[in-house]
Amino acid sequence: MTNKSKRKKRKCICDTVHLLHQITGEPTNLPKKELNQIRLSLFTERNSDGTGRLILRGNDLYDRFKLRIQDSDIRSIYQYVREAPRRITVLDLPYNQITDTGFSKLVKKLLVKGRSSIINLNVMNNNLTEKSALVLAQYPTFIKLKYLRLNGNHLGTKGGEYFARFLEDNTSVEYCDIGQSGQTLTSVAQIVAALRTDHISPNRMLKVLDFSRIDNIFNRYNYESKWLAYHIELLLERNNTLIELHLQKNEFISHDMEYFARGLRRNHTVLYLDLGYNRIGDYGAELLAKYLAENPQLIFLNIAGNEIKDTGARAISFGMPYSKLRALDISNNKITDRGVLDLLNTIRKPYYLRFLNIWGNKFGHVACGVIERMLYSGTLFQHTIDVKIYEVDEILYAAYYPNPADRNKHLYYCELDYGFAQPIYDIKRNVVEEKKKVAMDCKQRHKLDKTDRDHF
Repeated sequence: MTNKSKRKKRKCICDTVHLLHQITGEPTNLPKKELNQIRLSLFTERNSDGTGRLILRGNDLYDRFKLRIQDSDIRSIYQYVREAPRRITVLDLPYNQITDTGFSKLVKKLLVKGRSSIINLNVMNNNLTEKSALVLAQYPTFIKLKYLRLNGNHLGTKGGEYFARFLEDNTSVEYCDIGQSGQTLTSVAQIVAALRTDHISPNRMLKVLDFSRIDNIFNRYNYESKWLAYHIELLLERNNTLIELHLQKNEFISHDMEYFARGLRRNHTVLYLDLGYNRIGDYGAELLAKYLAENPQLIFLNIAGNEIKDTGARAISFGMPYSKLRALDISNNKITDRGVLDLLNTIRKPYYLRFLNIWGNKFGHVACGVIERMLYSGTLFQHTIDVKIYEVDEILYAAYYPNPADRNKHLYYCELDYGFAQPIYDIKRNVVEEKKKVAMDCKQRHKLDKTDRDHF
């Protein structure tokens, strides 16, 4: 017998069946769910123009992994943005747990390091304080963002002052949202001063400003809104760059509209005015109607939730035929059939009304009949109005029918599309429309040369 035959066969002491089940079956979860390059690439939306959007919304992440972005994850994020083969232009971080430490790292390591690709930053509803605003104020000329959202963070009075210093020296931010950030009249005055043309170094780039839900308007009086309206009047009067102005939920009353009307008459750039969910009432609507009757440049007006009732709706109907309004939102204003009919009778005007929101008012069969007739005649279209008419027992009713204009609030608050996180089967791809090139027919050029302006 050979030596090999004398050797005993060794048995594997490992439980191969158990190991194979761990590999091919359901392995145990890792003790810590970290953000790595693979996961970040799954949350990156691809655009057809070669860019990408990194969407890391806290509600979506919590629904998937029971976690939110923290300061320890910032390192992985900025390393991925630097090394990604696709140029990341949008960084969406709302509803997370980022503090001043993580935001400081994000600014210093990503936004001011060399040529940053990020032009859209959303850090709404995190744990930022005045220290984050101070970091922005230290690097105003190096930050090349175009969209900046800081709403929902308690910046306070000092944070508003630091942000005003940031606006004075920054030359890139065009969209700014600092609503519900604990501002007072002191910080509001400094931010408004930074945007006025008579300032020493005014900001000449900001086009959209969201000043909604300003907390603690005055230290002694919670509802002393006339001082805020006074500063907004100065902003409208001495600014020539703002196009959109959002002032929702600031407790403005009817007499505050006197300040707004004076400021709007001296302003020639604001096209979008959002005064939703204040308390302007019917008298405030009358003041706005007198302004609309002067044929201003205003295109979009939102006065939803202001309790203007039938008197205010009738006043708006007197000013609409002379205006350039393309979109009007008067929902949730306690308007009955009489007020709705007054508005519908002035729909036909030189400028076509593209969007009309009237849901939430108390109108019945008579107003529904007029809306149905306008839909049949082509005066209104179903995709431009937020109600849909249906009939029960020969009585017409209105049901809520969301139009594209109603998506603004859904997109603003970064809500989930279906109320919960969707499974990631493949990476989302967005189609970015390119600008169409208009070709000129040079064969007809001789006709243009022989005509003048009056006989064209």
